[in-house]
Amino acid sequence: MLDSVRAFLHKNRLLAPGGPTWVAVSGGADSMVLLHVLRELGYPCHVAHVDHGLRGAESDADRAFVQDYCHAQRIPFVAHRVDVMSHTALTGTSTQMAARTLRYAWFNALVRNGPDRMALAHHADDAVETFFMGMMQGMGLHGWETIPLRSGSFIRPLLGCRREEILDYARANHIPWREDASNADTHYLRNRIRHELLPQLEEWRPGTHHNLTRNVHLFRELDQLAQEAVNAAIHGLVPGSDGTLRVPFDRLRLHGAPLLTLHHLLRAKDFHPDQLESILQAVDQKRTGAVFLRGGHQVAVDRTELVIGSVPGQLPAWLIGSLTNVPRDLPMLITTGAIADSDVANEAKVVRLDPDALVFPLALRPWREGDRMRPAGLGGSKLISDILIDAKVPLDRKQRTYVLVQQDRIIWLCGHRLAEGIRSAPDSTNALRFEWTGA
Repeated sequence: MLDSVRAFLHKNRLLAPGGPTWVAVSGGADSMVLLHVLRELGYPCHVAHVDHGLRGAESDADRAFVQDYCHAQRIPFVAHRVDVMSHTALTGTSTQMAARTLRYAWFNALVRNGPDRMALAHHADDAVETFFMGMMQGMGLHGWETIPLRSGSFIRPLLGCRREEILDYARANHIPWREDASNADTHYLRNRIRHELLPQLEEWRPGTHHNLTRNVHLFRELDQLAQEAVNAAIHGLVPGSDGTLRVPFDRLRLHGAPLLTLHHLLRAKDFHPDQLESILQAVDQKRTGAVFLRGGHQVAVDRTELVIGSVPGQLPAWLIGSLTNVPRDLPMLITTGAIADSDVANEAKVVRLDPDALVFPLALRPWREGDRMRPAGLGGSKLISDILIDAKVPLDRKQRTYVLVQQDRIIWLCGHRLAEGIRSAPDSTNALRFEWTGA
């Protein structure tokens, strides 16, 4: 297994020989084996453990187990507790999605400060299960890839290994681990696929699981080809100053992948897959004037193009998951670099923020009545409405004003005022430059 993981890392250029990396360790067999394998291969490891606080004493025992193991092996260890239930109540997302969002937010903060890689313990069986979940729930544009080998700073060195192989390695090397009872709970779809569907398929035709693993590898390459075709189809398409994107019909038909292209264009706007089929049907039937709505977004069929924008009277919002997960149509540029003369001259629309003071994800949304912030230098809080009145912002521009929000705290009234405690030091070399490009 050591040789296969070494070859996998080299072939896919996931980690330079001897390069340090974070390892996300829950205490389960997969992550404990990942940690052991990487150390055996000579990689300096730093362990990150997330306590989701969902299983009471069991969660506490997981954290203590991983911490004790790292202490005995002299491995750097950090742990972080997240409040999943509060996030779920606030956002309305599922428990699993809330846990993932908070977990990756912390992981992104860690890799920004180095090491710049985070190894995750997903393996080949996980990829097969994820494929079936995508088939059953609607996989969208990226479903064929299932679990990527690498996404930004996150790498998955065990994607070439089966679960059985990992458990055999753990037993042979006397690696301790903890069992999470929730992994056997068939209330979750993934567990039903793992414990019921896949064994049934293997019974019907022995060798099915091996074939599925091989096919997932092929699908990963097919997904790459599909991405290249879609990127070529949308190349040069840029939203207008009001956020409206115009897509000529011939762009949809380029490379013979209209549905994939539409999936990509609407991926962040929550349109149902059945609506995408209806949109393409309206294009083929030249139903000029047809309008399709989803939340605050709409797709309108014009004579020669699709018009993708906001429902009149409503403005979109965006979620910035991390520095590597920024929505393509975000009306804001996020970069790094020194202060330029143009930045000083345009200070209202360009701010430089302290990365250590930021906690992702960030939300960019229209301001609301009752919103308050603590503007830098004011020494107290103030209503957003009063700030806009004092600045004599015209009514039409006031209605299109946005705020950047971090954990329910407004940190920037875009184009106007920055909150206290978020600006970077003047001589900072790693500041993040946020430029507001909206109207």
